[in-house]
Amino acid sequence: MGVDGPGSKTGGSPHDGTLSEMEGFFNPRGVAVAGASKTGMKLGNVVLSNLLRLGYRGRIYPLHPEGGEIMGIPAYPDLRSLGEAVDLAVSVLPRESTQAFVEECAAAGVRRVIVSAAGFADDGEEGRRMQERLAETARRSGMRLMGPNSVGTVSTHSGLATSLMTLEPLRPGNISIVAQTGLFAGGFARWISSTQRFGLAKVACLGNKADVDEVDVLAYLQEDPQTAVVAVYTEGLRHGRKFLELAREVTERKPIVLLKGGRTDLGARMAAGHTGSLAGEDAVYRGALTQAGVVQVEDIEGLFGCAKALSYCPLPRGPKVGVVSITGAGTVLVADACRMRGLELPPLREETLRRVRKSVPEWASLGNPADIWSATLSSGVEGGYRELLRAVAGQEDVDLLVVLFTLVPESEFDAASFLGDVREEHPEKPVLACLLGASREDGERWFYRLEEIGIPVYTSIERCVEAAWALVRAARRRAAERREYAPEGTHLGESPGRRP
Repeated sequence: MGVDGPGSKTGGSPHDGTLSEMEGFFNPRGVAVAGASKTGMKLGNVVLSNLLRLGYRGRIYPLHPEGGEIMGIPAYPDLRSLGEAVDLAVSVLPRESTQAFVEECAAAGVRRVIVSAAGFADDGEEGRRMQERLAETARRSGMRLMGPNSVGTVSTHSGLATSLMTLEPLRPGNISIVAQTGLFAGGFARWISSTQRFGLAKVACLGNKADVDEVDVLAYLQEDPQTAVVAVYTEGLRHGRKFLELAREVTERKPIVLLKGGRTDLGARMAAGHTGSLAGEDAVYRGALTQAGVVQVEDIEGLFGCAKALSYCPLPRGPKVGVVSITGAGTVLVADACRMRGLELPPLREETLRRVRKSVPEWASLGNPADIWSATLSSGVEGGYRELLRAVAGQEDVDLLVVLFTLVPESEFDAASFLGDVREEHPEKPVLACLLGASREDGERWFYRLEEIGIPVYTSIERCVEAAWALVRAARRRAAERREYAPEGTHLGESPGRRP
């Protein structure tokens, strides 16, 4: 009857009763893996190894024609020999063996299957016909199929990982990813686990989308209590109208950040060879997605940077940014970046100026963005930041804060403690940090200390302002849905507060 995963205490089931179609892809009570080997490290063994390493809480069933044992787990010759229908089967078999295995899944009552093999719609007309046969078999039997050309799913809360690339444990969090490429459950997952502080809830890598697509997974994540932010990478939406209608509903409660590949003619041709996608006209996509309230980004770094800010921060009341910097060039560049993103920089009010005058020389010019350099002459770096940022944060019409640091030995101080205090004093105002000119050692140290307390950190002004824009964009969508939309330059209603 299989073996319980290391996280299992009572038979390995995290659920009682019947699982929903999509729930079984993320929290199955049992997983059968076809394609593992008794000798060597085939890709099927990588799946088994990931399930064990990440502490999967369900039962694991390796499938091998000879039975026996694989990686210390009893193996079974076929699905029928299990004596029960599993919630999820993972096919790590060659293309030529895939159709037969999917038919075996259908006959054995398996309700969900992930197909990893490539060479279907991503590889010409013959592959497209083979993919259609897979889809037809799934439809006929009532089974849901993810793929082909898919590495499947990851769920940090259940310990499930069907990736074909070795993963290390991922920090649980509230960002879920829906993508066409396995990169997000492979290289990027490893990058997140080893270098980032934000956490993930779920990852779905859809591949060619013969059956399960973005609409299916987004509808599931809409109601998923562990998901607060959805990041999407797509090379072409198969059911574009359905996706847009659903996205309009989802963004009422949860922000969606989306990166679309195949926006140029060359990119579209590459997408057809990657996942068999037919990428549509970019201008049409962009306009429709904007109306649906989706935050659209231009690259992978923007996808993660904006999703991180939306995960860490409350949504601001409006688009007015208060900036404090220790470099004059930073104030100029951040002003340019805010103007290009449609963010406002309200002037400092007389009350704010009175608060900071005692900390700066009489000759110092003060504005927003605020350059603290003159304040450091009398108050030191830490004192300059404390006086100016507290004053700017206290100004009523400042909705969110951007703080620029230049990391040199002379500017060293406990910024994490200070920014944590500012955030506690103004919990409704997002605080974002930008580190300029840091050595690797200093940058990593400041990055981890700030992000550990939920301050998103960026290493370029443009990325930091992009993240601030994403927060404002999501806030406008939320306010518009509550019929509290305010015109440009006015507040957008009460902030929903920090997300868990």
